[in-house]
Amino acid sequence: MDSRMDNREMSPSPPSYLVMTFGAKGVGDHVSCSSFVRNLAKNSPHAAIDVGVFSPVGMELFKYNPHVRNIHMLDMEYLKVGGKYRCGEKARYISSFRCLNYDTVYILGTKFRHAVFAFLIGAEKRIGYVNYRRGFLLTTKATEPLEKNIVERFLGLLTLDGLTVFDPTLELFISEKEAAAVERVFSERGIGSTDRTISLAPFAADMRRTWGLHRFWEIADRLAEEGWRVLVFGSSSDRELMRNVPLPQHPNIVDLTGKLTILETAAAIKKSAVFLGNDSGLGHIAGAVGTKALILGYYVTRTWYPLAPSVRTIIKEVGCTACNLNACTANNDEVPRCFSSIGVKEVVKKLSEMLAENSSSQVSTRR
Repeated sequence: MDSRMDNREMSPSPPSYLVMTFGAKGVGDHVSCSSFVRNLAKNSPHAAIDVGVFSPVGMELFKYNPHVRNIHMLDMEYLKVGGKYRCGEKARYISSFRCLNYDTVYILGTKFRHAVFAFLIGAEKRIGYVNYRRGFLLTTKATEPLEKNIVERFLGLLTLDGLTVFDPTLELFISEKEAAAVERVFSERGIGSTDRTISLAPFAADMRRTWGLHRFWEIADRLAEEGWRVLVFGSSSDRELMRNVPLPQHPNIVDLTGKLTILETAAAIKKSAVFLGNDSGLGHIAGAVGTKALILGYYVTRTWYPLAPSVRTIIKEVGCTACNLNACTANNDEVPRCFSSIGVKEVVKKLSEMLAENSSSQVSTRR
């Protein structure tokens, strides 16, 4: 044996991390985790960072993220007592993650089963908030600061681990494939390279938490009359909602609901001069791709708004100390008071200001 091997120092292997995302299925929930991943990568440039998501949309949203080594679809049903999986299947599932030998698991969500999973896969460090009496499963823990923006709450776990937060801004990565697909769609609908586009996202998972379709359509009609190409985004299931409140028939209004994938939608929003929408997943995407966005929000939006410098919000204070839609006093259109208090003129004025900022910056750039 070569005696020199005895004196040779073994270089330490780079750390490996698993980031368990927020644990919900929504677009905004997963996009909100993006700055955590970037800041973790900046702290440990050579680390192996894997992300655990809880829905196919999470897989899509992290697909092109350059900081991520692997994306795992996590199924917490394997931890359920009883349930659809047998004991052997559960053991094999946990074993498949134990073999990955994660040094640290960051648990961004607050569910008890997430902490159980991190414990069972054998990570030496398990960092998260102590909600739902799960603190005994965590090695580094704190009480969740509920009054902070959700992104800042996530980043607080990095600070708790002694790491640095460099920049809290959301981010999303799109490939040339999605950009090309959007170019084809634009071409098919007669949208040229010199046409000015504005993105509208009037839908949300719970339509009670929206400004109301008829108000968005009034804005769309005004903008279309001014020569803007107004792009309307939503899922295929949202099309049913437009049966009762149909979209104005104007040649400058382009209905793209259910026509694009989530990343294609992101690419289209990125090309727009401004985005207008509710506090929903597409609002977070607008912030993540850097498009100027106006979010019409409600009580919860004060801590859930997309954390990006391009995002503005309109949130009306109506005396609520919590958000209970079932008990909320609504107007005749069944829109909560916080939303009905936002006037069309106010939104138009704000959009005009944001568009004027775009024009000013373009002039400055040309100079």
